[in-house]
Amino acid sequence: MIIKAEWVVPVSAPPIRDGAVLVVGDRIEAVGPYRAVKAGAGREEVLDFGEAIIMPGLVNAHSHVMYTVMRGLEDNATLFPWLASGIIGPSSLLGPDDFLWSARLGCLEAIRAGITCLADTSPRPLASKAMSEASLRGIAYLEVFSGEAGPEEALEVALKTVMDMEKEASDLIEIGISPHSPYANPPELLKMVAEEARRLGLKISIHLAETKEEYDYLAEGKGRLADFFREAGWKLAESPGRKPAFYLEELGLLGPDVLLAHCIHLSDEGIRLIGRAGSPVAHCPKSNAKLGSGIARVPEMLEAGVKVCLGTDSTASNNVLDMFEEMRTAIFLQRASRADAPVLRAEDVLYMATLGGAEALGLSDLVGSLEPGKKADITVVRLREGLIPTYDPVSTLVYCASRSDVVMTMVNGRVLYREGEFTTLDARGVLRACRSIGEKLAEELVAA
Repeated sequence: MIIKAEWVVPVSAPPIRDGAVLVVGDRIEAVGPYRAVKAGAGREEVLDFGEAIIMPGLVNAHSHVMYTVMRGLEDNATLFPWLASGIIGPSSLLGPDDFLWSARLGCLEAIRAGITCLADTSPRPLASKAMSEASLRGIAYLEVFSGEAGPEEALEVALKTVMDMEKEASDLIEIGISPHSPYANPPELLKMVAEEARRLGLKISIHLAETKEEYDYLAEGKGRLADFFREAGWKLAESPGRKPAFYLEELGLLGPDVLLAHCIHLSDEGIRLIGRAGSPVAHCPKSNAKLGSGIARVPEMLEAGVKVCLGTDSTASNNVLDMFEEMRTAIFLQRASRADAPVLRAEDVLYMATLGGAEALGLSDLVGSLEPGKKADITVVRLREGLIPTYDPVSTLVYCASRSDVVMTMVNGRVLYREGEFTTLDARGVLRACRSIGEKLAEELVAA
């Protein structure tokens, strides 16, 4: 099949006017001007999108699709009050089937938005099932909390669940492990997770330095975090008296196999340490801004050699899974806070949302750019009103496009969405189930 459009944006090479991508099976065979691709392909079927941009599938490097039905339950709180009223409270009212439907809704929205790869974190083995059903690519990290159990028991249960997830997941899904954060788990568990994950070849993800309260507690053992956890009745790990990045280094939780989420409140030394260690950072600008958590120091990270990618976080804290919005927000926050327009460019954030995300997840040999030999994970964006004239397709994608402009999403050579039709998920069934869950949640929250 030849996919043809007015523009092809490979990411790893300059944009191509009147370009095409040849897909054979699950792989890209050729990328270039349409006439050259057509001449080399012979009598292949041509899928002509006309006034459109063909680009690599978007890589969402930090999501929580299990919480999709909690969108809009709490829109006016900072992180820890939001966790209490927007996540933990409503979660007690839902069962496993509800969360599975919620995860399916998140996958449906991802596909509609041109997202082909998710790095999803969930405390239940549901995201990997939903992602597999949807035929999405990605890593499903099982979230680990010590809770009332001891570290050994918590890890034993988690590793058994990971093995079960690996048996059930599709070939496109890799299973990883995520000890939620350094304040929610004791050092013994964090260290054991690092050791066992590497022994078993599991990739790791962890939330780090998301709030100033977390930084103050880890570094100095003071601030509002301890008070809030005590008031909420939650278990808080003892303060190590170490800055976040240095604490993770001591525990063996830095390295190319450890994806760090957020990383807003870091010292200069912490940023340089992460750069030397090779840990990628999933930057979630919209969620961080909405929760009042702050603005990550992305330019300093890039200067220190940190691989920065983009994530949406959950719809409960972001409200939409739209990587185009994330790209814009990433630029606008940096420019507004620094009064410096060139500080971050369209090319930078498009890279973070595609090839940079693939690199962070260890998947760049497979996806992230349109190149011969790579898997055919492709998104097509229609150039309709609001996106024309198109002088530079990269600028148009970053500053003008949105999830509603996506007209095709392909993963592994298979079309998952095209012009309003989904091929792997029953969209009507998912929406019907999630509307019912939302009605139930609304009634029970009012009653409570």
